[in-house]
Amino acid sequence: MTLPAPTRIVTPITEPARRRRLTAARAEALVRRWHRALTDRRPLGELTEHLANGLRLDLPSGVVRGVEGFRRWYEAGDLLPLAGRGVALTGVDVRLLSPLHAEVTATTITGPGAVPTRHEWWVVRQPEGPRIRTISVRQPAAAPATAARTALLSA
Repeated sequence: MTLPAPTRIVTPITEPARRRRLTAARAEALVRRWHRALTDRRPLGELTEHLANGLRLDLPSGVVRGVEGFRRWYEAGDLLPLAGRGVALTGVDVRLLSPLHAEVTATTITGPGAVPTRHEWWVVRQPEGPRIRTISVRQPAAAPATAARTALLSA
């Protein structure tokens, strides 16, 4: 007597395990590619396709929330201190927290003698691939005029 082969049942619990795992290499590649695209002022769609729902961009001058808030910030044109002309990504360190989440610490510098700016990124695995959930830029606070403009953009 031959027994039938076991049937594989895919459930919502087992389905995520079948997707590609988030790896340190994938998280780092996303951060480097996205930062380069931001610095090069690539079209908005090329940037937003890599952003997760619930995006939060913490800048010294204020908080930008969601893709729509990101669009307003990007179109306003002042990408500093995150990216821009002369801003170089000098270091990326990835710490996998789970198969779904990575904490990425990056450093940028704007030129000789400039104080490095530290960025903390949260990268998450989604069905389409890794996405950026949060970027927090850590540096001295911006001038009040810049802070007011960023506050208007995130409203």
